[in-house]
This record gives sequence, C-alpha cells and structure tokens, in this order.
Amino acid sequence: MVLFMWILLGLMGCLLVWGGLRYRHQTQMLKRLRYSLRAAHGQLCEQNKVHAKDGNRWAHTEERLRGYLSLLDTLINTIPNPIFFKDTNGVYQGCNNVFARQILGLTRDRIIGRRPQELTDQIPPDLAAGYQREEIKMMHKASVHTFETEVQCADGQRREFLFSLAPVIDEKGHIGGSVAVLVDLTEKNNALRDRMQKEKLEGVLETAGAVCHELNQPLQALSGYAELITLKPSGDECLPYARQLISQIDRMRDITQKLQHITRYETTDYVGLTKIIDIHKASAQG
Repeated sequence: MVLFMWILLGLMGCLLVWGGLRYRHQTQMLKRLRYSLRAAHGQLCEQNKVHAKDGNRWAHTEERLRGYLSLLDTLINTIPNPIFFKDTNGVYQGCNNVFARQILGLTRDRIIGRRPQELTDQIPPDLAAGYQREEIKMMHKASVHTFETEVQCADGQRREFLFSLAPVIDEKGHIGGSVAVLVDLTEKNNALRDRMQKEKLEGVLETAGAVCHELNQPLQALSGYAELITLKPSGDECLPYARQLISQIDRMRDITQKLQHITRYETTDYVGLTKIIDIHKASAQG
C-alpha cells in the first residue's frame, strides 16, 4: 500500500513536471506568436502606408494625365485647321471639331472607329481611294508627305485642300498610324488662277494692240487701192476680184476691231494639242 502511494506520488510529480514544462513551452510559443503577429502587423501597416502613398501618387498621376488629355483636346479643337488621326489600318482614332463639323458634318463619336470607305455619304469613293493612295506613299516614305486634292465638305461643295500627312512613330520606332492637318487653298488657288488669267489677258491685249496698230495702215492702203480699181472703166474684168478684195479687207478690219475690244481670256483648240485665243468669245464685240 505504501509502495503504491509512492508510485502514485511519483506519477503525480512527473505529471506536474511535464505539465509545467508543457505550460512553459506553450507560453514561449504564445510569446513568439505574439511577436510574429506584432511584426506582421507592423509590416502590414508599413505596406498600407506605402500603398496609400502609391495610391495618392497614382491618383495624382491619373489626374495630371486627365488634365493633359483635356488640354490636348482643347488645343486641337482650338486649331482652325481640320485635323484627324488614323491607325495603321486607316481607322479614324480621333479628330478635332473643325474636321467633324465642316468636313464630314458628323459628331466625333460617329467618326472615331470607322474608315473613310464606310462613310460613303460624306466621302465619295473616288476621293477616298485618292486619299488612301497618298497615305500609302506617306507610309513608304516614313516621313511628312504633302499633296493637294479636292475635299467634299459638309455643305456638299468640293474645295481644294493641302494635306500634310505625317507618320506617328512609337517608342520602338514603329509606325503606329498617321496624323493629317488640312489647309483650305480654295480662295488662294482661285485668286492665283484669276491673277494668271489677268496676266494672260494683259499679254493678249498687248499683242492684239500691237497687231492692230501694225495692220491698220496697210489695210487702209489696200482698201484705197481696191476702191481705185473699181472706179476705173478699164477695170471691168477686175471688178469681181476687187470687190472680193474689199470684202476680205472689211473682214480683216472687223477682226482688228474685235482684237481692240478683247475683255477676257478665252481659248479654243487648234491643230493637235495647240490652243489659240478665241477672238470672237474673248471680244466684247463678239
């Protein structure tokens, strides 16, 4: 009985020692766990701070980017010349209000994402094909390409424009599309044509004046001689020829009169590809 008690006491002592060791081990584990949790919480707080800073930075960057895009859109729409952008497939990626309103007569949302060939009511097929040929030339040159051509405007009239096409180069040096700026040359070209017509007319008037001056005196002499022939009795056999001569002299005099009254530059086809002044249309007496 005593032995049993000692054994029982020994077992209880071992249990107490084991429990104490276990409790100590658990306590140390809890301390390490608390330390790890505090360290993780600290790291999480630091990461949250970094993320908050990054979030503020990204928000500030995004705000600046939106402001820049808004400014760029305002600047493009302030420019009085029509402007548009296309990708490498010829699809409109953007344009200013002048191009949308005055050239195509559409809102920008109805233009962006479409090709000229899809806007047949606004861009006739013959003009669209011509624009495409010029864009191909620009792509092959990989530099600014300019050309003059007609454009059908929103009012239905065709006007003459100067196109300045330029490739859009990305950071890798690849062509990502094109940008075009249009300049209306209609009034300028009309004024140039009017000036050329005026210069041509001045040249014609000078030449006509000189011809008339040189021909008038010989014509008067020929007319006088022909009349003398008709007055001589011995000239009966020459009378028909004299009358024909007088008729042709009168015709020449009529031509010189018309030359003296030329008011505009009009031409007519002559032999081959040659053109000559149409005296009858150009003269006020025509």
